[in-house]
Amino acid sequence: MIHVVCPNPAIDKLYAIDGFAPGEDYPGQRPVVRFGGKGVNVARVLSQLGAAVRLYAFMGEESETGFRREMEKRCACVFVAVPGACRTTVNIIDRKSGRETVITERGPEVTDAHVRLLLQALEDSVQPGDLVCCSGSIIAGAPKELYAAISRLSAKRGAKCALDCNAKTLPPSLEGAAYALGKPNERELCALLGAARTQEPGEIAGLAGRLMPPYETLLISMGAQGGVWAGPGGAYLARVPERPVVSTVGSGDAAFAGALHAMAQGMDAADALRLAMACGVANAMLGEVGSVRLQDVRDTMQEIAVTAIE
Repeated sequence: MIHVVCPNPAIDKLYAIDGFAPGEDYPGQRPVVRFGGKGVNVARVLSQLGAAVRLYAFMGEESETGFRREMEKRCACVFVAVPGACRTTVNIIDRKSGRETVITERGPEVTDAHVRLLLQALEDSVQPGDLVCCSGSIIAGAPKELYAAISRLSAKRGAKCALDCNAKTLPPSLEGAAYALGKPNERELCALLGAARTQEPGEIAGLAGRLMPPYETLLISMGAQGGVWAGPGGAYLARVPERPVVSTVGSGDAAFAGALHAMAQGMDAADALRLAMACGVANAMLGEVGSVRLQDVRDTMQEIAVTAIE
């Protein structure tokens, strides 16, 4: 079982506005609305890959019906109800310039009692050999060390823990924690270590080594340049094929889901990287936040070249 923790779910609204410019009016727009947040996206893609998934989230009471309608057909859901509505994230996609603008609202706030309920639900459900995934930003009111606490809980239950969060959430999440897998992008990795930005594979692998521990393995995504997998078995580089891109929103989450599924299936490093990158590409092709078509994943995997980094 893969347990996915999404502390701060969101309702994603995607607008496709070619030639978007600040200060202009764009009447009559019809957004594509998706129920998301990084962990929700990860759980959705995992279900599309055929994994057994349980999703945990602090859920705004005004938004719960929509999330349950979307996700309960895909996975088991454990929602801790909190007052108010989940935050809304607005994505403006300008295919003409290739830019994507993101506006993220502040979500509801939780209490210590809400946090205890979530942790208790995890402790009651996680079994030895399971994989626990912490994904996304931490909701207001929760302790900044929430993910570190989940890491320790996972170890206590004989499970492995994985982490994908933003740069702000990352430092306190590493204190006293251990993660079998992490997924920073190259910008986040360089910023965390105070290094100059680089996409040179050997340098990326060297930087990743500086974070082991608390990580055992790292997947570092580099957008169109592919990705690097660094772990006990060495470091590998994947180059991805060109595909028509509808939107890259959620592609990092899809890649993380692919890596989690690969880890749960016991794949070797090269195949795990290949699957992760194929999921990221498939999401960009589909243009639905945190979603893939299985055939797209399979087809793309056949064209991904993976080589060892010396």
